[in-house]
Amino acid sequence: MTIRVRAAFFIFLALFSLWFLYIERAILAPFVLGIIFAYIFNPVINFFYRYIKLPRTFSIVVIYLVIVSLVIFLGIVLTRQITNESSELINFIDKLPQNTENQISTLPFLIKPIAQDALSFLEKPNPISSVSVFNFFPKAISSIIGLFIFLFSGFYFLKDGRTIFKRLINLAPSSYKNDLEFLSSRINNVLGSYLRGQIFMVFLVSLALYIALAIVGVKFALILAIFSGFAEIVPIIGPIFAGAVGALVALLSNNLSFGLNNLQGAIVVIIIYFVVRQIQDYFIAPGIMGRIVRLHPLIILFSVLAGEHIWGILGVILAVPIAGIVRILLEFSIAKINKEKS
Repeated sequence: MTIRVRAAFFIFLALFSLWFLYIERAILAPFVLGIIFAYIFNPVINFFYRYIKLPRTFSIVVIYLVIVSLVIFLGIVLTRQITNESSELINFIDKLPQNTENQISTLPFLIKPIAQDALSFLEKPNPISSVSVFNFFPKAISSIIGLFIFLFSGFYFLKDGRTIFKRLINLAPSSYKNDLEFLSSRINNVLGSYLRGQIFMVFLVSLALYIALAIVGVKFALILAIFSGFAEIVPIIGPIFAGAVGALVALLSNNLSFGLNNLQGAIVVIIIYFVVRQIQDYFIAPGIMGRIVRLHPLIILFSVLAGEHIWGILGVILAVPIAGIVRILLEFSIAKINKEKS
């Protein structure tokens, strides 16, 4: 088999694999989450293996036990407050139309029509049908199965991920191996650094917002902070939406701190979200993320929207690192073309 025929074969194989993965994307979610889990915790496993001399399998079991223990501990510590806030949230939603109607009368006349339209939308009935109740049980079973697949795949990606990757590279023609190793190294750095940086940012933003919102006296501070932290995963759109939700809750809250009225509280919450975002963008993110993907905000926005359209929430999460990988491949290809021309 000549080099060109082999290259054409591998290109066809790659395109066929991408096509197959696309049409079967509905079953890929737990495996993709397993890969994300492996990227996040692989440095910890490598540290245990190289410096403490623990076998990889034992290190992975330790990580699993630590994570489960941490989840149980946080569940015990936070469950009471989350439960209390959840019950308050249900009562808050039940009384939302009446409270909103009272607050609308205090708003400036330019904002009143928009608020009244939103109120009329909230007041529309949305009964729970028997079909949705019956659909719940298959979805619950599917979620449990997906959890086990995620744990299983995450274990083996951590244990054998590097070996699997090396075997795939060894299948390629020898003339392409150096290029593939170089590209895989850069792609692994982008994916690993981006995903680990995002996890840290979620925790940091959630903690900072919880402290600030609790001081101001905003209702459901913990739920809002956790929601806002995870909203950071969705670039540009997520933080804006989270800030709008926080301001709306403050606008409808009672007994805010420092004698603030509802409108002042909403403004303060917007300022809090803005300040946290600026600190994150200019002081924390450059150091943690290192401007990993190096993409223009418009490209990021387009990638997020395209990812959501193709693959829902997982597409949103993976849109930015995939766009970064495409940038790496384009830069590498252009550099190779220019080198051959010269």
